[in-house]
Amino acid sequence: MRRRPRPKSSSREQSQSGRPFTAADVRLMLSCPVYAYGICGLLPEERVAEEVMRLNAQLAQVMRETGATVTLDDHDVRFQPLLQKLEDSGICYRGESHPPIISKRQWLQAQWAAIQKLAEGEEL
Repeated sequence: MRRRPRPKSSSREQSQSGRPFTAADVRLMLSCPVYAYGICGLLPEERVAEEVMRLNAQLAQVMRETGATVTLDDHDVRFQPLLQKLEDSGICYRGESHPPIISKRQWLQAQWAAIQKLAEGEEL
């Protein structure tokens, strides 16, 4: 029986060298939608996460300037077009889909927490 070659390590696992996760690895995991929207499969993950973090920063700025709060539904409504825009513009491309490892709501809660921290002037 032939074995399929192992896929290259993704941000979902530690590196094969066993190096510990860095803060950048954790930010990538928290910001990458594949973890909650598994079907997205947009690549490169780092670029998608960068855009998610940028959206979070924009929403945090709106909160600081207006005092408005961002709900999970608000974030989801802004997030879905962002993913589509990344794919339509060619910035990202659709790769292999993965089953989500957390619920969309949990992922959005992580984004909401990041937005709150940014709005309070904290760095991530």
